[in-house]
This record gives sequence, structure tokens and C-alpha cells, in this order.
Amino acid sequence: MFFVEARYHRSPDRAAGQVRYIAHREEGLTDGRRRELFGIGERYRALRGDEPAIPRALRDDGRGLRNPACFRFIMTVDNAAAERFKKLDGLQSERLMRDAVDKTFRGILRGAQGVFAVHEHGGVGRPAHPHVHAILSPRFENRMAVHISPQRIQRVKERWEREVLAGLQRHERRLDRTRLEPAPRLPTRPVDREDRVPLEVLPVRRAPRWDSQLELFGRVKRAVRVAPGIALARQWLRFAWRSTRWERNPEKAARRAASRLASKAMPRGIREALWALRGLRAIGLRQR
Repeated sequence: MFFVEARYHRSPDRAAGQVRYIAHREEGLTDGRRRELFGIGERYRALRGDEPAIPRALRDDGRGLRNPACFRFIMTVDNAAAERFKKLDGLQSERLMRDAVDKTFRGILRGAQGVFAVHEHGGVGRPAHPHVHAILSPRFENRMAVHISPQRIQRVKERWEREVLAGLQRHERRLDRTRLEPAPRLPTRPVDREDRVPLEVLPVRRAPRWDSQLELFGRVKRAVRVAPGIALARQWLRFAWRSTRWERNPEKAARRAASRLASKAMPRGIREALWALRGLRAIGLRQR
């Protein structure tokens, strides 16, 4: 079963000394090595990487309180979970523990602040047994004095176990998914010329046939250059080239072309009167 131990004392100076202990002295770290201290709450999260500032913050939080309560939590996992942690590397294990600590305190002790460190060492018969040491400030984020009842500590234990097991399931599913997904196969390069894959040849496009009146206007520019002296033919071909009426409504375009040719044969006065009447009719239609 999972184990959560919560002890408290009334000395902020002692809490400051415990910060150095969980970062350096346990496991006998030498050569200046230390563990990373992670923050609980926005204020202590901003002090990450500045170890001397964390004990000063704990002492400052204890000032002005008659009986400051400094809690220290030791949160472990059972043997079955420790065996499952062996499948993960150090970075994945630390990330899982950090997420579990954040979700546990945010869900049960909202407003609590402090620091924690992740330890990977075990004991007799348990060479790898990840656990967490957490030291809480004597004040909440709203500056109220900390008081944690035994019932709240029991809820912390239950939430801690639930979050760790959920994190293990997520990481195990990721590992199983990566094992099941086959690696992408790279295409092999052919050695011999006969083994090379032939390029896809595009189908032969047949040349269009210009044998209809609609397709005639695709070559209108050439026709205008061929017959530059024939004014009537040039106007007729340019009219069809500038519009797409033949494609939309061939019958209507033919009527308009015939009307235009007929008006060209009329005397000038009749032609102008006809065009004036057409303009008045268009104005009347727009007004309606």
C-alpha cells in the first residue's frame, strides 16, 4: 500500500535546514551535487533554481505567527508500483512524480505552498523506490496560518495514490503504443538500371480541332491579323473574342450578332434611332 507520513514542528529555522537536507545530504551526495527543488504554489515556484532564497522565504513566512506549523510530508509508493516505475527512465519517472504532487496538493490542500524534491533511491530489497519529500510553508498563499487536520492528511494519501497510478497507466499506454507502431520503412535505392522504377508517363493530349464556329474564336487574334483590311470581318471577330456569350447562350449570341450585322447595313439615321430605342428600353428595365 502507498504510504504518506506527515509530521510538523514549530520552528521555521528547522524547516529551512530540512530544505538543505532533502536537496543534498540524503543518499550522501558529494562533489556539490544536489537534487532539483520544485515549488508548490506560485511564490515558491518562482524561486526554482535559487536555493538560498527558499529557506529565507520559509523564515519570513513564520514571522508574526505565535505557533507556526511547518509540515513535512514523505510520500512513497508500494512495491507493485515501484516495479512498474522500472519501465520508465529517470526523466519520465521524475515528471510523473511532479505531476502527481502538483495535482494532489492543488486538489486537497489548495493554497498550500512550499518545496519538494523527488528521490529515486530505495531501501533493503528495493534498489529503486521513487518517493517525494515535501516541506510546506507555515502560511497559505493568502497569508493565513496553516492547519491540516488528520482527516485532510488521509485525503492527501488517497489522492496521492490515485494520481500516481493514473500517471503510471498513461506512461505505460504510451510505451505500448510506441512498441506496436512499426517503424517507417525507407524506400530502397535500386542498384541496377533495370530495377529502377519507371517514371509515370503522362497520357498523350490530343490537339484540339478547330472545326466548329465556337472554337473559331480561339484563334481570333490570328484571324484579325490575316484580314486587317476588312473592317466588317474585323469587328465581327473582335466582338466574339471579347465576350463569352457564345459559351453561355449560343442562340442569344447568334441573335445579337445577326442584329448587329443588320444594323450595319441600315442607313445611319435609322441605325442611330434603333440604338437609342434599345438604350431607353434598358433604362426602363433597370427602373422596374
